[in-house]
Amino acid sequence: MRQRQLFLNALTTSIQVIASAAILFLLYRFLIRAIGMERLGIWSVVLATTSIVALAHQGFSTSIIKFVAKYAARENFGEVSTLIQTVVLSIGPAVALIAAGFYPLARWVLALVVPRAHFAEACAILPFALVCLWCNIMQGILQAGLAGQQWITLCNYLELGGSLSYLLLAFALVPAHGLEGLAVAQALQAAVFVALSWILLRRKLPQLPLIPHRWNRNLFREIAAYGLHFQLITASQSLREPVAKALIAKFGGLAMTGLYDLASRWVVTFRELIVQANQVLVPTVSNLQERDAQSLPALYRESYRMVFFLAVPTFAGLVLLAPLVSRVWIGRYEPMFVEFVCILAVAWLVNILSNSAYVIDLGTGALRWVTIGCISTAALNAGLGYLVGHYFGGVAVVAASAFSLAFGYVLILVAYHLANHVPFVLLLPDESRELLTSSAICAAICLPLSIFLRAHASGWVQVAVAAVLLALLLIPVWRHPLRKRLLQWAFSRTPSTIRAEAS
Repeated sequence: MRQRQLFLNALTTSIQVIASAAILFLLYRFLIRAIGMERLGIWSVVLATTSIVALAHQGFSTSIIKFVAKYAARENFGEVSTLIQTVVLSIGPAVALIAAGFYPLARWVLALVVPRAHFAEACAILPFALVCLWCNIMQGILQAGLAGQQWITLCNYLELGGSLSYLLLAFALVPAHGLEGLAVAQALQAAVFVALSWILLRRKLPQLPLIPHRWNRNLFREIAAYGLHFQLITASQSLREPVAKALIAKFGGLAMTGLYDLASRWVVTFRELIVQANQVLVPTVSNLQERDAQSLPALYRESYRMVFFLAVPTFAGLVLLAPLVSRVWIGRYEPMFVEFVCILAVAWLVNILSNSAYVIDLGTGALRWVTIGCISTAALNAGLGYLVGHYFGGVAVVAASAFSLAFGYVLILVAYHLANHVPFVLLLPDESRELLTSSAICAAICLPLSIFLRAHASGWVQVAVAAVLLALLLIPVWRHPLRKRLLQWAFSRTPSTIRAEAS
């Protein structure tokens, strides 16, 4: 039953990520036509601005899954109930007060980055964005309570239901109310799903009262002490995107911000699909650190080889499909969208290739270079982004943001190899040389070829050329020795088999 649950958790997580990406694709296609790229840029900037409030809880929230799992494993469900109530009573009022106090500061930030003609419109949706943020934070806490008890499948159902309901509400409200209708749709969806998450959690954990009222000082201190280790890391990670969007809006305009948001979501969605699959190694690493630390280098090598095999062709494929995605999503070929996808794909590929080292460091508690890398990313993103944006415009801000992301995670990867005496030659697995060559060639010719075809060929010719390039890309994927192994892993891999192979 445990192995079956692990398989269902992994399967539904993958389905949820893919389905949510499809829903997001439909939503943005609708919004571009309903409210236009500039208003989409306004919504993106407002959400990015208010997301800074989330920094107040992220390190704290990281601890929930760990401690819920700890007390659930002891079958101490009364303590689990008290723990969840303590977190809700600590985070809920605190974030509400911070959001209320942040409101004037958010207006000031919007006045700096949003053109004067759109400032009133941005301020009108700001309260909805703050309400939505509070609801999303609370929903994340409640879903962490579910995940800590291995009910990840239920979390995935909630996430998928939330995405679908947001899409339907947007269809209903945006045509009549425009940007404000979009803000109301997201806030209403978020509020409803907070209530549903609480109801579902109470059904799975009957010890929870209808209204949380128990607060335990010892549990609070235990969670806070653990969570502080992650606060600096998560804060620096979370600041990157809001700062980048604010700088793009200031130096490139709202329409460019909207295009950046589309490109970023397109790339990051596939990044999440690979990273979430790799994140299951965190508890395995923690277990091996206690029982068999000598097997960690082998686990790292196997994880890196698999991530390399998945990530390189995936991101090359994202670049190849970018012109077609632009036509379907935006309604026309948008060179800047394709350019942003290419820039971001390189940066996020570096980020993914460092993920195995990142996960090992999290599992073992070796957080020094993870912290240094994430802080370097945040500092470079802000400082370099402002400098190049001032002189070269919004596109340069995107390039600076991508460079800062890649640089910070290269630090993490290099530091891991040096600290653990892992040869750097392993960064290019022997069995993946053909795969890398094919992916690099296909991606490199995509942008100039798409520009040429746009001027000299019909849309169907462009589709045919993209299909041929994808076929060429998939040939080394099919011939790769890890393909068969990955398929076997999808149906039979469990933590016990991972430990067996690693040892």
